[in-house]
Amino acid sequence: MRSAALAVTMAAAMMAGAAQAADLTPTEIVNRHIGAKGDIDVIMADYADDAVVLQSGKAFQGKAAIRPLFERMFPKPPAGAAPAAKPAGGGMKVTRIWEEGNVGFITWEAGPMKATEEFVVRNGKIQTQVIFMSAAPGGPPAAAPAK
Repeated sequence: MRSAALAVTMAAAMMAGAAQAADLTPTEIVNRHIGAKGDIDVIMADYADDAVVLQSGKAFQGKAAIRPLFERMFPKPPAGAAPAAKPAGGGMKVTRIWEEGNVGFITWEAGPMKATEEFVVRNGKIQTQVIFMSAAPGGPPAAAPAK
């Protein structure tokens, strides 16, 4: 009788854990996503299998298409090699995280680059991510054309 009660208790705990994962807010998902600090497996766990990432006029659909974006962003050093040095100034600086309904938002800066990202979250997973990036113009302003 005790083993049956234990099995029911364990099943209830497992279902509660699954429900909690599904109930994460968009802000919690965004924080977990960026808190991964380049761990691609942790980052990818935040995406639905059929997720879509829109970046620079391109659509990447499904985890198999999205993963290479992060592999380019966070390359692993060859076995035995020291990790690459971080750029002076520290890299990405998060300026704001917030949510509206089922959409999480983040704004960040990295040197002259500024970005806003939107994450549509359903059932505790990122369904759609849209990345808007801009950089400050390089060099001095262009001279006015001669008349």
